[in-house]
Amino acid sequence: MSDGINLRPWREEKRQQRQALFTQLCLLALVAGLLITALIWYSNNQSISAVKQENQLIKTQMTTLDQQIREVINLQRNHEQLLQRIQVIQKLQQDRPVTIEIMDQMTASLENGVYLTDIKRQSNQLTLTGLAQPPQVVPAWMRKLSQQPRFSEPVLRSLNTDTSNSAARFDLLLPLKEPTP
Repeated sequence: MSDGINLRPWREEKRQQRQALFTQLCLLALVAGLLITALIWYSNNQSISAVKQENQLIKTQMTTLDQQIREVINLQRNHEQLLQRIQVIQKLQQDRPVTIEIMDQMTASLENGVYLTDIKRQSNQLTLTGLAQPPQVVPAWMRKLSQQPRFSEPVLRSLNTDTSNSAARFDLLLPLKEPTP
């Protein structure tokens, strides 16, 4: 082969060029990797920020909805209370003629000498207390009460006579009949 040709410097230059190209490509890959990483990090942060904003919006909407739900519940309670009041008023309106009828029949059957001191109504029963002078008018009055259409048989709970003035204190239960239409 030829003794006078030295190919080493050319190979050495070629190797250095390849080494420089490799170094440049490595640096370029490093920069590209850093850029891609930065873009991914930025994108993730933007996504996280967007999700946080959405969550905050959802929280504010939930708070608003909770307030509206409380208002609806309060309105429903008020509605129910008003309906109950209306029912009570309607029941009172329906019972008004019954009360008048009871009082009319009671006064129509009242005997001379019977004085009522207290009248209490509990559902379908009247409790009557009073004085009778003379005490013998109480049984006659009880018979008249039982003949009235709104009253059942009266029950005498107590009859206490006072000898000083010939009067008697009485306590009487008077069951009511259902009104006939």
